[in-house]
Amino acid sequence: MCEPTTLLIAATAISTLGAGYGALQANSQAKYQARVADQNAKLSAESARQETDNTRDAALQHYRKVAQLQGQQRVAMAAGGLDVDFGNAADLAADTDMLAREDARRIYDQGAENVRGFNIEGSNYRAQAAASRQAASGALIGGAFDMAGTALGGASQYSQLKMQMGGGRNSYGIKAGSIY
Repeated sequence: MCEPTTLLIAATAISTLGAGYGALQANSQAKYQARVADQNAKLSAESARQETDNTRDAALQHYRKVAQLQGQQRVAMAAGGLDVDFGNAADLAADTDMLAREDARRIYDQGAENVRGFNIEGSNYRAQAAASRQAASGALIGGAFDMAGTALGGASQYSQLKMQMGGGRNSYGIKAGSIY
């Protein structure tokens, strides 16, 4: 059977190694979370670019429909014998243009709002990645302090146990239990 000092040393060593392993695990987990957040930020940037393309395509489709409508209006007015550049016919064409511009503005505004949302999301992911990297560093530093504290605590217990068992002298040369 092992003597108490050997058990204390072994327990201290195992506890110190456990604190170090825990720090490494926390560091690895935080680094993984940073990589995930970086990837999510890239995906958000891709989504923002795609939304910009989609907005441009939606506006183009809208302009084509408006042009088709204006062509139909001109044909109908000309078939009715109306001058498309004068009076009510001209007012109708101007109103169609105005409403088409308002609709296009809404398409672009909605697209810009969606892009803004993706940009904010990407920014949040980048901040999360930075925080995870900081947590990874903190885990290593905290783990080092935990290991040192565990080792120092074990050394203190070892010293006390050694003095109790052997009646030996402390590090100042004073015999245990004596008064100077």
